[in-house]
Amino acid sequence: MKELISLDLSVNWLSGELPMSLSKLNFLSSFNVSFNSLTGRIPTSTQLQSFSESSFFGNKLCGAPLTETNGCERVKAATHTIGEKKEEDGADWGLIISIVVGFVCGFWMIMGPLIVRRSWRIAYFSFVSNLRYMVYDVIHKYCCHMFSC
Repeated sequence: MKELISLDLSVNWLSGELPMSLSKLNFLSSFNVSFNSLTGRIPTSTQLQSFSESSFFGNKLCGAPLTETNGCERVKAATHTIGEKKEEDGADWGLIISIVVGFVCGFWMIMGPLIVRRSWRIAYFSFVSNLRYMVYDVIHKYCCHMFSC
């Protein structure tokens, strides 16, 4: 790869930092990593700094050739803030509690009336029993049709 002339990695869902080995590519005449999820500082080499800002657009990169000078501080602050969140790696307790509460409410919305009202209980289990026979008939007819019973 010592004589690579063109490298276009734009819109490839790449993430992470640009590797330092990119600074060793001396023969590049065009380079584009725009619209990925790249972060961090652009490796310093005269070759990478010669490309336009549009080659790095759509990423959270900082350093030359980008003109925004406070980009590196913003990237460092964002990664430091993300690293400090300890709950990010653990369970999301709000989600777990919501699932449990939803399950309990849904369960008692169905079972509550069946426990309280005898007529509903009889109607429900009669429906389930009839449904079982209807499903059996459909499967039996399908199997007989497929295998010529």
